[in-house]
Amino acid sequence: MPGMIGIATDADGGVSVAIARPHPDLQSYVTFFYVVECAKPLTDFLYPELGNVRFALSGNWMVRMPGFRNETPQTAALFGPTDRHGAITTRGGKCIGFGLTPIGWNRLIGSNASLMANRVVPLGMQLGVDGEWLRAQLIAIDDDAGRMDFLERAVRDLLAQRPPVDEKILTIDRALRTRPDDVVAFAETIGVSDRTLHRLCLHTFGFAPKRMMRLQRFLDMLGSVRSAVGAGVRASIGDDYYDQSHFYRDFRDFMAMSPRKYFRDPRHLMAAAAEAQVRADVTLSFRMPPQPGELGEALI
Repeated sequence: MPGMIGIATDADGGVSVAIARPHPDLQSYVTFFYVVECAKPLTDFLYPELGNVRFALSGNWMVRMPGFRNETPQTAALFGPTDRHGAITTRGGKCIGFGLTPIGWNRLIGSNASLMANRVVPLGMQLGVDGEWLRAQLIAIDDDAGRMDFLERAVRDLLAQRPPVDEKILTIDRALRTRPDDVVAFAETIGVSDRTLHRLCLHTFGFAPKRMMRLQRFLDMLGSVRSAVGAGVRASIGDDYYDQSHFYRDFRDFMAMSPRKYFRDPRHLMAAAAEAQVRADVTLSFRMPPQPGELGEALI
């Protein structure tokens, strides 16, 4: 079963969020499992994030982001990695899903991540099992804890059917964690040419090396400032940024808003999600989770 479940509500927004950490043997592949329920219409923004699988159990859920104009699949959906903010709108309902790490994407989806960057498509058979069948099973389960347990068992069963992670994927994933100073250092860390690094980054993360390095730096810092305000934001900006204006430029690039607007505007869904993460002992940081075996767990 997943670990401790954190539940948080935002009464003003009419939203409830439940989040659970995956079992240690899945944490290299799944960021966390989640359930979102809205009792009334709601619009909130979405952070740039890694891949994501989502099942709408009831209601209508629409996602919008710059450059994406297609209709959001309303039953079972696969979200590619994103490097920009998005917006989610619902008239009310419930959805459940889980986030994918780059290693999880490689093993469970297997396709070139750049082909899905900033896109949402019907899940279909992309997990190797019919997404509509999975959704039907989830709807038939009476409680959210049981639904998350079902998803965790399904992910574990699917991983058991997949070959091990490509060593090239592990190598580039490991290198990004060292926070290389620039693209040249990134390529040298894994011993490849700049051109090969570009191709590997697109396939693994969905974005070119320089973009991915900037995005990872920003997301790491965003995890530190999600609950900060005013002077707390400035104090949370670490050595990865030269100064406050450097951070603010990245903030506008990836979030399409200023930090001031971010903290001023209502964030009913994201606020409840952050609180649920804390209660589930899931870090607010967007740092990449451990690689397979790093926690001492048996490899799947």
